[in-house]
Amino acid sequence: MVLIAPVIIGVVLFFWFAFCLTIWAWFKTITYLCECKFIRAALWCNVGTAMVLWWTDRWESWDAFWPGAAFFTGIGVLGTFLRYYLKWRKSRPAIPAPAWPTPTAANDNQLINISVIREG
Repeated sequence: MVLIAPVIIGVVLFFWFAFCLTIWAWFKTITYLCECKFIRAALWCNVGTAMVLWWTDRWESWDAFWPGAAFFTGIGVLGTFLRYYLKWRKSRPAIPAPAWPTPTAANDNQLINISVIREG
């Protein structure tokens, strides 16, 4: 029993930590989405998805998983870029309109008609 117990405890701890990682990954995904940290949320979503696939024996290989993981990470990058762009756009000072209309040049390249009226 002394030799078998550490092996059984090791196996049970392995599956316990895998289960805890699965729950923690989905929890972090939801919290980071609520905080608008989309890249981190996408990375934790990839971890959670990989763990769920591993638990349900639908895991094929890393080669089959990478395209989906890269897609969701790219969506997270686009979301973060959009958030920072809108934040930057809102923080830019607006260009004030002039208080009076801008004067036009005296010679605006238009034909000038001068007529002289003589009184007689």
